[in-house]
Amino acid sequence: MRGYLDILREWELQVANPAIYEALPSLFPEYSFRRLNQGTDRDHWASRYKIDLTLPRTRSSEKTVVYKSDFAFREQGQFDQSVRVMDMFINKNACKDIFEAYRYVSEILGLSMPMPDSPQILDSLKLQNRRKTLLEDLQAYFSYLLTTSKDAKATRTRGYLKNTRGFSKEDIDKFGFGFVPSWDVVERRYVTNGNYTKEDLDAVCKVRGEEGKTAVGKSNVLSIPYICGGVLKGFLFRRVDTTGYPKYIANTDLDRKSVFFNMPITAEDIVIVEGELDALTATSKGFKNVVAIGGSEVVGDRRRQISDALNRGVKKITICLDMDSDPTCEGKLNREDFHSHVMKTIHTIKDVRPSFDDIYVVEFPYACDPDEYIRSNGREAFAELLDGALPYWKYLYRHFEGTL
Repeated sequence: MRGYLDILREWELQVANPAIYEALPSLFPEYSFRRLNQGTDRDHWASRYKIDLTLPRTRSSEKTVVYKSDFAFREQGQFDQSVRVMDMFINKNACKDIFEAYRYVSEILGLSMPMPDSPQILDSLKLQNRRKTLLEDLQAYFSYLLTTSKDAKATRTRGYLKNTRGFSKEDIDKFGFGFVPSWDVVERRYVTNGNYTKEDLDAVCKVRGEEGKTAVGKSNVLSIPYICGGVLKGFLFRRVDTTGYPKYIANTDLDRKSVFFNMPITAEDIVIVEGELDALTATSKGFKNVVAIGGSEVVGDRRRQISDALNRGVKKITICLDMDSDPTCEGKLNREDFHSHVMKTIHTIKDVRPSFDDIYVVEFPYACDPDEYIRSNGREAFAELLDGALPYWKYLYRHFEGTL
């Protein structure tokens, strides 16, 4: 159930913290902050003073910095000793706790902080709970149809999961796979004959384009619950034939960039793969904490996936990306594209936390992805690949020496 603390956290991340970041020079005038790289991934405030406001022996215009991406004070070169902006604000203004600090800063900046007994919060909670119930009901409905529907498309979907992908009945139930009928049928069930409005349905699972058309329920009939950190966020709808485009369709507002797909609530190590079904195939074979990017590399907005993972306690990351064939030469591996994706992912991890060094890289011996490798070679072969993953520095050394 989404509660007041969830709403407060959303307000903090989307409203308060961005406003506080913009106002840092006025909230902390003693640091004489100046802004650098505004509007880029490296957007930050810089001060020539140390955090304790003393001047360093070696003068630097960027001794203390606050990056927009991690919202914390730290001295250059001391990335593992950061202090959250709001902790600095609490200490400076003698606030008794974080709640009082946000109330105080809201008064300073003219922000409207949500309060637990306000009509807006109560109405928002009712609406959020209503939509959460709808999302969970959609999940149960699609799963029920996958098991019971006699539609030819449902039969093909079951065959795809069992025969093509190798999922057992237990796997199918555990992962919550489903079959989606025509979207007209879905709308009739929940809107025309149900207790929801079209706005409710669109809020949790909009699939129609502006012209009112959708391939969901036509070509894309397999539903995959998009679960991150134990939370159902929406769905991916996949084709079950081997050709055709698009292979996946996500509901319109599905956020695939802030948290890894299949990310557990907490974890000490994760294996990063590209595709969601790659992650689920590995999970079905007993591999823990295999998460999916939902793309080919962690870059740009997807850096939030790394930040979220580190905040959940991750201390080791293994990068296990697809190995593709070189389109210009039959039988040759496309190592350049692979290396590019790996390098961008490593750079993103180090950019989010420069002191993080437990990064490993897996290379497949031939063109394939984790799902294909596991199905062709078995669990033990994939386990050996993971055990033999190279520390990132050794991978880089071998690549630049030309021995990869």
